Amino acid sequence: MSTAPGFLESLRATYPAMQPDERLTWRKWLEIHQSEYDRFDYNVYIGIEQDIGPPAPDPIRKMGVLLRQKRLDAVGYVGAHPTIFEVKKRAGPQNIGQILVYLHWFPVTFPAAPPAVARIVAGDVDPHLPAVLAKLQIGLDLVPGVDYSVLRLLGSNVPTP
Repeated sequence: MSTAPGFLESLRATYPAMQPDERLTWRKWLEIHQSEYDRFDYNVYIGIEQDIGPPAPDPIRKMGVLLRQKRLDAVGYVGAHPTIFEVKKRAGPQNIGQILVYLHWFPVTFPAAPPAVARIVAGDVDPHLPAVLAKLQIGLDLVPGVDYSVLRLLGSNVPTP
């Protein structure tokens, strides 16, 4: 178990928009659903590019633009058809707002793409969400059996079950 932080570090490089608990949730989801998609993109920036302007040096300005944009955890494709994924250990009402913002800005950023659909992938969910998600036609995938115990090795600032 002492190699877990290294394992999580390798996942950070693969899934840079996700937190450690989200990476574990996503890996488990991929074990079940990966074959349903042709490919995945990670850390996808969408929305308004807000330049912080001069007098900041160019590298700082570029970083500022990226920090102000919205960033998608993952986008899966079946052919050219995108699915936007929001990944959480426990999904809550705030995630519905995120998804709605993403669904608005995805076609603005990628106007040639077919209309996107969205799914929340979570190890657990606030019981108020499923009915609302169904009404909004946002998918929900609950991922059973995610082992979050490895997060304890990272320190007390990482949420554990």
